[in-house]
Amino acid sequence: MKINKAISMIMKNEGITQSTLAQNTGLKDARFVSSKLTHPNMTVNSIVMLLSAMGYELVVQKKTAGHRGKDQIEIEGNK
Repeated sequence: MKINKAISMIMKNEGITQSTLAQNTGLKDARFVSSKLTHPNMTVNSIVMLLSAMGYELVVQKKTAGHRGKDQIEIEGNK
């Protein structure tokens, strides 16, 4: 799953609006969140900022075979 879609999915599951996320991150307004979510190459800093504001974290681990846990999302890069 692409990171933009994963963050949007988390927002939906947590009931977090773009306005709320903007407030939690200190961004000016929802337009700034929207611009980050639609940017094709979001920076790691932006990813960490948005996830942290929702109570999530970015973790890097060695690739493993098999299914992910129900609360884990595997992020794919742009091809």
